[in-house]
Amino acid sequence: KYFRELGHKKALCIADNFICMDKERIAGFSEAFEPEETLRWEIPKTEKERMCFYEDKYQTLLKNNVAAVFAVSDFYALEFMRFLQGKNIQIPKDIQIIGFDDNMASRESHPSLTTIHQEAPLRAKTAIKCLEAMRDGAECETEIVLPVELIKRESTGEL
Repeated sequence: KYFRELGHKKALCIADNFICMDKERIAGFSEAFEPEETLRWEIPKTEKERMCFYEDKYQTLLKNNVAAVFAVSDFYALEFMRFLQGKNIQIPKDIQIIGFDDNMASRESHPSLTTIHQEAPLRAKTAIKCLEAMRDGAECETEIVLPVELIKRESTGEL
């Protein structure tokens, strides 16, 4: 939704899979845009393959005038930001990026990464409770949604 508020008309989502928690993150991203307004890239698992993938897809990104990128993790967001900066793309002037996790690197990157914060201890505690319930033969929620908060930093801004 934040990309829409900033005035973006098209966006790219990058993930290494479209299942489990990434599926939920992608669904949240997709709610803000019509299907024809988004691109989704399933990126390879290894860094070397991802760099080749980004290189191969770079012209498609430019051709589609995508100026907003959501990555399902800060790790992928920061990696893609470094790739774009290597192509002399200015963040956030040319392309804006949002990650997910609010890890330490997102705060220390240049520019600092706008991200979606989720309490890691709460996520761990919830997972442990679920595992304990399954161990004890009890039912566990199949869809657990934890609270998140958008942390606005330098990788995004008004168009």
